[in-house]
Amino acid sequence: MSGKSAANSAADTSWESDGPRTHRVAVGAYIFREGRVLLVKRMNPPYTFAPPGGRLNVGEDPETGLRREVREETGLEIELLGLAHYWYGSMDGAKPELLCMNFLAESAEEDVRLSDEHSASVWASRADIESGTIQTLDEKGYGYRPEDILLAFDLYLQRQGVAR
Repeated sequence: MSGKSAANSAADTSWESDGPRTHRVAVGAYIFREGRVLLVKRMNPPYTFAPPGGRLNVGEDPETGLRREVREETGLEIELLGLAHYWYGSMDGAKPELLCMNFLAESAEEDVRLSDEHSASVWASRADIESGTIQTLDEKGYGYRPEDILLAFDLYLQRQGVAR
């Protein structure tokens, strides 16, 4: 006997596996308000400023998971505008790798109520990112690349019909 009942084996599909997963899935939100993007400072590695977000729960779709993560981490409600970019890789060789989908969003609210996962928040301008005054990468290069945050600014302005 294989240990599976006939009912269970009838429900099996070729794409499901009890083996190791190929990657972890996370989401992040570039939340814009009045020409600035919200960044929160992490209390865990890499201890830098990043867009709010986190890992999806089992069975959770990316948009629902992102709204939940933003609410938990900032207390904000957001309007999702679309996918900005994705990132796939590993920090310090951690397995499985991480697939992170980053979305553009807006919030009518300004007051951030941080969770215990973060120590600070800032509504950053494009100039703040370009000047490097807000640390988004650690000394090993982990975190959010400034060029990705600047890309989010460009994509957001394009959606608004504003030429840079």
